[in-house]
Parts: sequence; C-alpha cells; structure tokens
Amino acid sequence: MNPLDGQLKEEILNIVKAVCATFTKEYTKAYVLGLIKKAEDDAQEEPVEWKLLERPEDTSDIKAGYLTKEGGLFKSWKKRWFVVRYNYFVDYFADEKAANAAKPKPKGTMTLAGYHVVADPNDGIIKRLTTLAEKMGVNVNDIPKPKQYPPLTFEVHHYRRRCWFIQAENEEDKKQWVDAFETCCRRAWGLRNQDEVHKQAFYEAIRRTRWELGRWGWWSWGGSEEQIISDLIVAELEYDTLGKIYSKISGPWVIRNKIRNQVEKILDTMVSAGVNPAWKIMDAAVKELRPKVEPKIAELADPLGKLKGEIIDKMKNAVLSIINPMLDEHVIPHLSKIVGIIKTPFYECFDECYKMFEGQMAEFKKDHGNLADYKKGFKHLDHFPRSWHMYPATNKLDVMYEPLWLLREIFTDIRPWSLIWNAHDDVRHMMDNAIYTFEQGIEKALETDGEKLKADANAAGELIDVTKAKVLEDYKVDAGVRMNQFYMTIMKAIVMPPFNALVVPACKTVLEPLNDMIPDPMKQFVDILEMFDDLVNGIVEGAIQRVLDSA
Repeated sequence: MNPLDGQLKEEILNIVKAVCATFTKEYTKAYVLGLIKKAEDDAQEEPVEWKLLERPEDTSDIKAGYLTKEGGLFKSWKKRWFVVRYNYFVDYFADEKAANAAKPKPKGTMTLAGYHVVADPNDGIIKRLTTLAEKMGVNVNDIPKPKQYPPLTFEVHHYRRRCWFIQAENEEDKKQWVDAFETCCRRAWGLRNQDEVHKQAFYEAIRRTRWELGRWGWWSWGGSEEQIISDLIVAELEYDTLGKIYSKISGPWVIRNKIRNQVEKILDTMVSAGVNPAWKIMDAAVKELRPKVEPKIAELADPLGKLKGEIIDKMKNAVLSIINPMLDEHVIPHLSKIVGIIKTPFYECFDECYKMFEGQMAEFKKDHGNLADYKKGFKHLDHFPRSWHMYPATNKLDVMYEPLWLLREIFTDIRPWSLIWNAHDDVRHMMDNAIYTFEQGIEKALETDGEKLKADANAAGELIDVTKAKVLEDYKVDAGVRMNQFYMTIMKAIVMPPFNALVVPACKTVLEPLNDMIPDPMKQFVDILEMFDDLVNGIVEGAIQRVLDSA
C-alpha cells in the first residue's frame, strides 16, 4: 500500500515550493537589513566594558574517555574512545591509541546541532511511541513492547536524523557524559556559514517564515542551512498533510509502522530535492548582493536615519494605544512573579561561584604558592570551569524548572531546561574568565619581577592574595551586569512569543499605510515590520527593567 497518491505528492511539492519561496523572500530582506544594522552598530555601538578579561578561544579537547556505543546498522555494542572537541563536535575512535595517532582518523563524527539528550531512553521511546500511536489512530497497547536498554544508557536523539544509544561505565560517568553531550547539542555549530550577518538573517528569516505560515512561538531547530529549512517544511507538513497520509494507513501496527517509515523516506527525498537547489541559489545570490549593497548603505546612511526617525514617530502614534493595553493585560501582571522565580537562584548561584573561586585560589596558593611550577597550577584551574565541580553552583539554577514549567498555563512556549542550560553555560564561562584574569595578573607580575617573586615565598603569596582580591571584586561587578542580562533574556524568552502572537496581527492594518512613507529607492533598506519588532522589544524591555529596578 502506498498512501502517497498523486494528489498528495502534488500537495507536498506545492508546500515545499511555497515555503522555499517565502523563506527566499524573507532571507534576502533580512540579509540586507542585517547589513544595515551592522553598519549602524559599527558606527554607534558602545560595548559593555567588562572588568574581567575574555579568555581567548581554547582549542583543547573538552572531554575524552571510553563509552560503549550501539551500532547504527548492525545493533551490536562496541567500546569506543570518545573525544568532545572544543567546537562541540564529537569524534569516536576504535581506542585511545587510535585517537592519539600522528594523523588520527575517527570512525565517526557526531554533529549534534538540533539534537537533545534523553537520560532515560526507555522512557523516551515509550513517550514517542505513545505520541505516534495517537497520530496514527492506534491503541498503544497494540504496539509490541520496545527493546529495553540497560540503566547506564542514554540517547542522543533527533526526531528525523540518526540517533545514538550510548552506555557509560557507572552513574557518575553517565552524569558527566550526559552533561557534556547536552552542552554539545546546545552549542555545536549548525550553519556552515558562520558570518554574523548571515546567521542573524537566516534565523530571522526562519522566524518570519513561520509567522507567514501562521506559526507563532517556540520551535526547536538546529543543523545546516538545508537541514533547518527541511525541518521547517516537515513541521509545516505535520500540521496538516501528514495527518491525511497517516489516516490512509491501515492494518496491524507492524504494517502501519513499516509503511510510515517508507513514507518518511519518500518525504525526506522530496523535501531535500526542493530545498538543496533552492538554498544553493539563495546562498550564491546574497554573496553577490553584499558587495553591491554595502556601498549603497554607506551612501544612504544619513537619509535612512532621518526617514526611520520619522516612521518611528508615526508608528508610535499609531500603535501605542493598541500595544499598551495588551502589555498591561498580558505581560506586566506576570513580570514580578517571574522575577520572584529567577532572582534568588541566580544570586545563590553566583554566591557559590565566588566561594568556589576563593577555594580554588586558596588551593593554588597552598600547592603552588612559591610560583616555581605555577603553570601546573594554571592547568588545574583551567579545567575547573568545565568540570563536574561546578555543579554545586549551576545546580542552584535548577530549582527554577518547576515554577517556570507551571507558567506554561499562561505562556505555552516556555522551555525551562533550555533557558537553565544556557545559564549554566554562561556561569561556567564567567568562572573561566575570572580564572583567566587571575592567571594573566600573575603572568604579568612574573614578567616584570619574576626572579624576586620566585625567590621570596612571602612576596609570591602576597601577589596571589592581592590578585585574587582584585579579580574577585571585578568578578562581582561583572556578575551583577550579567545577572541583569540573564533576567532580561529569560523574561523576554517567556513573554515575547505569545505577546507577538497578539500584537503583530492586531497592528498589521495600522502599520501597512506607513509603507507609503518609504521612497522607492529606499524600499529594500527599510522594513516596517522589523522596525515594529524593535519598537515592541524596546517597550517590553522597558517594562521588564522597571520591574527589575523595583524588585
């Protein structure tokens, strides 16, 4: 049985073409606007002056060790040496010797953008089967019992790409590896082109395309440009077309599931056949566009600035009477509650970080106080922010999960773990910068007075204490700034998706006449919806900041 008849295939192809066409329009527009924003930021931006030094990119491996992996094709289990690289790609080798060869060649590389870690794969499989059974109209009790994985197994999962089942040697090892893989899933490079204008334009185009499709709020993505666009199209097919396909599949579960897998392979082929050439054309087009547009942007800088100012004034007059009542009803009443959830955990987290920093400095002084082998001490310090020893601090943030999850009754797109894990990463990054700043202070003193310091243990000890005290003072200043940024980021992530879903449609007809203010030569450089988006962001940020200032 093939449920993909000619009519459904044509419907799928039309959706692929329509989404690609919408994305092409949005991406080209966002790319030009991104170039304008870059030019404006380069001319006006005043960066935050952090007290701590930023550690240069570390290209050393993050973690390495043995794990047992289930094969992809043949489901046998084999022990492999895994290496988490600095860029969050994961290589695995036959053994440690192969990894340390002069020209190491991995047996495989895991590119995990868009993936997530399932600590209990048996529970994850049951949940996915239950969801699938509901989609296909099958009683979950009619599905054969799935394979059971041993207790120390975790899954690195993607809903449409290859998944990995991996087994650790003990509970502590599993905990550390799950943490490492979760970090890779969040931070691995997905887009091939890492140019900042491209990245911002691409993600903005994804968001705008979803808006054009009527899809608001949170959506998980990750991978290469082609993979993300393909996932966007498949998500759109999930809303309507796949339901029609699944309804045509009948018979026992084994038959239905086999046909479903065949359908998914056909869909992947059809989507890839439409997306890959479309992206190739888009990518080439914007690369040709940039050198032509940038001189024009520079030429129009002053008139563009004046025009935008006039449009913003009219925009405020037109929309504030719509936005403010919605803000008062749907956002402001909840902000104090959100602050109450997130503020104390961050204070407690950083208080623990300060104690840890002082503890590491005391240990450094005890073991390397004469500075004779200080680089060995630095090596230990450098490992600390990446290690499980940071858990007592980062775990202080985990208490936010339950109360944030309960807010889903109001803000349906909250993803608490995503917010918390990103905060974990930033907390570790700040500790790394504090340690690096301490190390640089010691190095600088040794460059000017090294012989005396190494000969006089008291002078060396005093240097360590003075440097530690200064760095800790700067650490607390930076942490205060960063915490305010955390609060703003988390609160916007919670309130903006549903607020936009209300505000943008309500204001659309009021905004459209403003397009008439844009002269034809400037139309490609000014986007009313982008300016409106900035205005709404500014209004919400102002409301959040007022609540933070009064908390």
